[in-house]
Amino acid sequence: MKKPLSLIAIAATAAISLAACSAPATENAATTSPAAAPAPESPAPPEASTEGTPITITAGDVMVTATLNDTKAAQDFAATLPVTLPWFRNAGIEYITELNAPMTETGPFYTDVQPGDIVYYNPLDSITIIYEETSSVPTLTKMGEITSDLSVFENLPDDVEMRIERG
Repeated sequence: MKKPLSLIAIAATAAISLAACSAPATENAATTSPAAAPAPESPAPPEASTEGTPITITAGDVMVTATLNDTKAAQDFAATLPVTLPWFRNAGIEYITELNAPMTETGPFYTDVQPGDIVYYNPLDSITIIYEETSSVPTLTKMGEITSDLSVFENLPDDVEMRIERG
């Protein structure tokens, strides 16, 4: 019995010694070797960029430009284009349209909505174009953003058909 215990004790001592010895060596390498320097921070997520699928939204003689990002919901929506949908103004801050079928919803969910955001609200299978400051619910997926002047939404009728096409 003494023999197995001493092998365990030796193995544990060796592991502790190796861990203690390797930590300072790693720290030294990190402080003296430029190759061990941490990688720079990655760029902003796709939702924050203007890259993506360009689209145009037309309501009567008003045309708005936008981009869709690479979320599953945005990809599902892009696959339906061109499409004309009925939209209605809600509370003077957004236009909403309800879809006939749900889109793939895998997030990421966010609550920091900004004017110009195009979002998918999965509990109602709806898309919203936000054109004024507002608060949010935690079940929104950002699909894209309006890239042209948002003030045109203020003068649209409360109920309006909008045609969305790749642009």
